[in-house]
Amino acid sequence: MLIKAAILANATELEQIYSLSFESNASFFPDDMEEEDDEGEEDFSFESAIMMPDKTVLGLWINDRLIGGAVISGNSTGIHTLDRLFILPEEQGKGYGFHAWMEIENMYPDAKEWTLRTPTCLINNVCFYVNKCGFTIVRVEDMGKDGVGMYVFSKKAS
Repeated sequence: MLIKAAILANATELEQIYSLSFESNASFFPDDMEEEDDEGEEDFSFESAIMMPDKTVLGLWINDRLIGGAVISGNSTGIHTLDRLFILPEEQGKGYGFHAWMEIENMYPDAKEWTLRTPTCLINNVCFYVNKCGFTIVRVEDMGKDGVGMYVFSKKAS
């Protein structure tokens, strides 16, 4: 797998892959789920994220095919946030996400801590981040009346 910084020419394809990845999890969300956007979520685009100095957008490539991506936010205190990690649905379960995460960690030797958020109803994400990647759930935020909230994860850098 090749992991490299995304360029503007990749933005549309990353949007499509992210949408397909998100849609593949739709059955795990309750039918009556409350629609509350995360802060800034409605304004997110890969094109704008690629241009932001405080974000890194990565493309995940197998051979010459873009199969996924990641968005990382960092700050000067060494706390980095994995905003997104996504893989094409037909490529999930092949170890690409774990491989990408391991490489991302290596790309940030200055990191003191990593954080991320994922919906409470996506148990496959929870298992991946806790059992494979070594994160710990530190709290639940934004719990809605529908029972869906956001797990907040943390991992101290090694």
